[in-house]
Amino acid sequence: MKKFGKMIKGILRIWFFYLIVCLVIPPLYHKRADEENRECERALNMAGQERILNIENNVDALVWRLRLIESAKENIVLATFDFRDDNSGQDMMAALLNAADRGVKVQILVDGINGTLYLRGSRNFRELTSHENVEVKLYNPITLIKPWKNNYRMHDKYLIADDFAYILGGRNTDDLFLGNYIDSYNEDRDILVYETVPGEGNSYNQIQDYFKNIWNLSCCRMSGKHEGINGRLREHYQEVREKYPEAFCEIDWFEETIETESIELCTNPLDPYNKQPQVWDRMVNKMKEADNIVIQTPYVICNQKMYGDLKAICSKSVKTELIINAVESGANPFGCTDYLNQKKAVRQTGSYVYEYVGTQALHTKTVLAGDTLSIVGSCNLDMRSVYLDTEMMLFIECKELNETLRGHTEKLKLKSRQVAPDGTIIDGENYQIIEQSVGKRIFYGILRILIIPFRHLL
Repeated sequence: MKKFGKMIKGILRIWFFYLIVCLVIPPLYHKRADEENRECERALNMAGQERILNIENNVDALVWRLRLIESAKENIVLATFDFRDDNSGQDMMAALLNAADRGVKVQILVDGINGTLYLRGSRNFRELTSHENVEVKLYNPITLIKPWKNNYRMHDKYLIADDFAYILGGRNTDDLFLGNYIDSYNEDRDILVYETVPGEGNSYNQIQDYFKNIWNLSCCRMSGKHEGINGRLREHYQEVREKYPEAFCEIDWFEETIETESIELCTNPLDPYNKQPQVWDRMVNKMKEADNIVIQTPYVICNQKMYGDLKAICSKSVKTELIINAVESGANPFGCTDYLNQKKAVRQTGSYVYEYVGTQALHTKTVLAGDTLSIVGSCNLDMRSVYLDTEMMLFIECKELNETLRGHTEKLKLKSRQVAPDGTIIDGENYQIIEQSVGKRIFYGILRILIIPFRHLL
């Protein structure tokens, strides 16, 4: 019996070692963008006119999602990295079920890890998926047979309604990003794109093609149907109508949106393997062509190639500004502790770093290049977004949007600590020092050491 126990322990040790090696080693190989990236380059030449709305507020983000779902008559697509059975998640489920009751075909794509962790036990989600007009797939579900594949996640966040509008940005489908249900949440940004001629816009056709391709991947597994589940989602739909009456009124789309010169969608490769950095490479190329660069990202986790790209951008730009969460107030402990380790390397790129301290953490991913181009979407300035995950960014040529977003960044800078390339520190006009607790300082002190071998996975 003792020999059997030792054998089991030995097998478990070998399995654990195998698991760690599979998770850590393969993602160390970082590809370079080449021929595959030219699809992004060609797309801009085919750009067509579409109108947009910038969505900053989390309540507005939920309301506009409800509006699109309510307006749909034939098809709805929801793709999200994270979907929770919380307040806003139930609001979305109720609206989607009502659309299915109206005869609308609903397709939902959720990342396989979060979908398994947070939706498998949800009775509300089972009620939604039991409808004949609802299909759900999980992207790259957890696998123990090929553990290396677990690193590659779907980080997309978009909602498509028929052929007239879609929303794309950085918000997941839960209370951290939608509605006003919790005290501590994330601030983010979405772009609503309205088609002046249904189905004819360049970026609309790009996102439709993208969804069809990812939906049909072999790594996307259909979620099982649960028949005969009658819960309270239909009752909750009436509560949603009462809580958000503005979401169910007639919409003047031209009044709500502004004109653009062009919109292009750029994406990373789809399959769950090491990826060519298509999105990052395209962003770098556009930033090299412009002056007065602003990069807004929750945190920075770069390899030497990315640091080199930032140096090249800074050498060509009049000024490159990088807005991130300050360590004292950031919501991601891995991003915060890596910045503690890499602060000098970030500064030496030539970037002016603004460490933002606000009442809520920033989750926004935006690049402003020159006075017309705004790049908005899901891609963080980290190795995971650049080399491992699916990511989506809209390249929007619109002077009015660029001016609006620069106005937002100026407000953020007032609440930030500016760190210049030479190390000079200047506090913004409204910057407030936050003292970290002793426990948090100790935790970060330990974590900043532990993450060093794994920073390419964070």
